[in-house]
Amino acid sequence: MMVVCSDFHDDLESHLVWEGWIVIWVYDAKTAIAKVRRERFNLTVLISTGKEMDVTETLLNLRDIRRSMPIVVVAEAGGNEDLAGQEFVPLSNTKVLPLSAIDSFVTSLRETSEHRQMGSTRSFGS
Repeated sequence: MMVVCSDFHDDLESHLVWEGWIVIWVYDAKTAIAKVRRERFNLTVLISTGKEMDVTETLLNLRDIRRSMPIVVVAEAGGNEDLAGQEFVPLSNTKVLPLSAIDSFVTSLRETSEHRQMGSTRSFGS
């Protein structure tokens, strides 16, 4: 799983690792796009993407590279939470969730993923 977030969330990473995921943490959109070109991820979580590219532009770039990769866009508090749980129209295989729902969403994936392994890796700008 790749998490794209310009700020590190130790509690989120700890939960994901505890659930058995290998977490690739990247801090900006450019690095995320480069990684998706080179590697396959069973899930990408977009929280924040840095200053070079906004979340929507990052999402569209990632979707162009890997149409089938599930992507979860984390809605900011007071922002797009009215979209939470809905398909990101018109992009299939994309959900918008509030940060508070990420833990339960990832836990629900535990039984459905064949690609989980223990560990964590953080990746800095390319």
